[in-house]
Amino acid sequence: MRVMDLTSEYKNPISLALGFFDCLHVGHRALIRSMISNARQLGAESAVVTFKNDIGQYFGAEKQIYSFEERLILLEEMGVDNVIAIDLDDRMRSLSAEEFFALITDGFFVKSAFVGEDYTFGRGAEGDVALLKKLCATQNIALHIVPFETRFGEKVATSRIKQLVKKGDASSLRELLESPYIISGRISSNRRVGRSLGFPTANISVSSDKLALGDGVYATTIEVDGIWRKSMTNIGAKPTFGDGAPTIETYIFDFDADIYGKEALLRVYERTRDVKKFDSAEQLRSQLSCDEAHIRALFGKLSL
Repeated sequence: MRVMDLTSEYKNPISLALGFFDCLHVGHRALIRSMISNARQLGAESAVVTFKNDIGQYFGAEKQIYSFEERLILLEEMGVDNVIAIDLDDRMRSLSAEEFFALITDGFFVKSAFVGEDYTFGRGAEGDVALLKKLCATQNIALHIVPFETRFGEKVATSRIKQLVKKGDASSLRELLESPYIISGRISSNRRVGRSLGFPTANISVSSDKLALGDGVYATTIEVDGIWRKSMTNIGAKPTFGDGAPTIETYIFDFDADIYGKEALLRVYERTRDVKKFDSAEQLRSQLSCDEAHIRALFGKLSL
């Protein structure tokens, strides 16, 4: 998958998906799949436009669901050929809708474009689907407007996904994201408290741009060096040891090797319990043993 920016000039014909695509929920995926199919019909390449930085900082919104790097992982899994990454800054925010459209179409040979029903663009979100349709007509670009996806009787929206992330509702996230929620980051050193309990953990440092998953213990799988392994992950504080700092610590089943400093990817399947304080390290060790047995059994029922 090729990653470009708006300074690139790429003259191969492309079919383009426009949006933020901050979490690649079922609606985003339906739009992107339609775009990929259209690209193949046209003999063109598929391309997704997305923002590289966290645009919420400009609008007082919450942090983004997935980092840019996490979105690249998912887009490549979907079979996207190209990603056009935009850094939202003051100059970009000042562009009119017409200027933003020209910036994309001047550097790229766009054959078709796909957007959601509520797509907006340009300064102050002044451009809408009606304007985009007129602009596309001037460039002989076929515009496809993709209807909303609904689940649980309501439109699938980023705001709903963010609520589930904060609650730690991993099972609902699996349904609305069409895949397990992911967390990527580098494995860093920690206090090695888990090792003293017989449960050595990998401490995963994540992007500060990412909205935190709700505290809890989760059934997860972890990928390091291209190999996926079953695991369980504690997200949040370690109250038994008087440590209130939030961390992401993963115990990898049937594995004990030095992986500090390596990149890791977590897939989160189920939240199994709250984080809680135990009266002693021995009580915590006993609970961790129960957690492991429960999560191993859970994986026997899940389709991984």
